[in-house]
Amino acid sequence: MIKSCVVAWVFLFSSLIFAAPAHAECPGGNCDDYGYRTETSEDGAIFRGYAKKSRHGQGTMTWPNGDEYVGEWKNDKMDGQGTMTWGNGDLYEGDWQDDIMNGEGTYIWANGDEYTGNWKNGVQDGQGIFISADGAVVSGVFSNGEMPR
Repeated sequence: MIKSCVVAWVFLFSSLIFAAPAHAECPGGNCDDYGYRTETSEDGAIFRGYAKKSRHGQGTMTWPNGDEYVGEWKNDKMDGQGTMTWGNGDLYEGDWQDDIMNGEGTYIWANGDEYTGNWKNGVQDGQGIFISADGAVVSGVFSNGEMPR
């Protein structure tokens, strides 16, 4: 009895670990020709992730200038949760919609400045907090990228 319970547990556990992630990523449950891809664009950017006709699901895009996005894609666009690291050292981690920072997120500039809060159309918009590299703090409602006064 104990041996059969152990065998069942090992089978269940191993099936969870070794299950192919593509099935969980298939849009609409249609997995035909859908899977992990590595693609290089004409500008030299390299995409590694899930795709069928377009990038869709988890993936990583690395550009020749050192920029890199790791996160969710929808119809060839950064969309959902993701992290962008720019070649200059800036970093954004948070929500994306149609290749634009939208929703909740944190942006850390290479100089040490940091903003955490709402984003709309790629700029700080809504409740947020900005902490400069020297420790100064500005908190409140940001509007179209402008700090509260």
